[in-house]
Amino acid sequence: MHVMMSTTSRNKVFHLAGCPYENRIRYVNREEMNQREAVHMGYRPCSYCSTMKGYDHIRKPFMKQMSKLHGTQFTLVRSTDTLYIRTDAGFWKMYTKGDMQYRLYHLNAFDESLTTEQMMHGRYHPQKDVKMSAAPNSIIQYIIKHDEAKKIIEVDYRNLPQKTRKEKKYYEKARMRDGRRRKRQLINLLDCISRGETPANKWVSIC
Repeated sequence: MHVMMSTTSRNKVFHLAGCPYENRIRYVNREEMNQREAVHMGYRPCSYCSTMKGYDHIRKPFMKQMSKLHGTQFTLVRSTDTLYIRTDAGFWKMYTKGDMQYRLYHLNAFDESLTTEQMMHGRYHPQKDVKMSAAPNSIIQYIIKHDEAKKIIEVDYRNLPQKTRKEKKYYEKARMRDGRRRKRQLINLLDCISRGETPANKWVSIC
């Protein structure tokens, strides 16, 4: 993730693009670099734009665009500085400890009939394939793509795109999950038959 900083700053602070404090840096003193490089040089995150409150403020246009294009809903809880993201197929939460290391968590059991507030109190698991150093915009785009792929899988995983290496890897995981699912269904079917029961559908999971 790239950040902006002042080469003459005594406080040695770096900012996200669009931060009101970043806009105060004089043009001749502005320098953009990778966040890791800035940290290595002794710079620290801005106490404003490194929070979810700050991100919510400076990235409102981006989030409105995502809402318009994909129907994504964003809810910021200021008391915990946590951003909740809801799509039509999943529910997520993202926060940072003020270090621009963004933690992404996925709700274990998504239920579209539940309200956003109800799902906020559900159980989550960390999304380990998302690096904490990733930019929050890219994390939100990841969420949208993830849940769009989830909807495709529910119909037929074979419709998943396979253009990039990442997409091919995701396709292979989906194929393996489908294979395990079918194996479980077959075992349940044979178990039903062994008990002399006749399931209504040969692919039912429970009879």
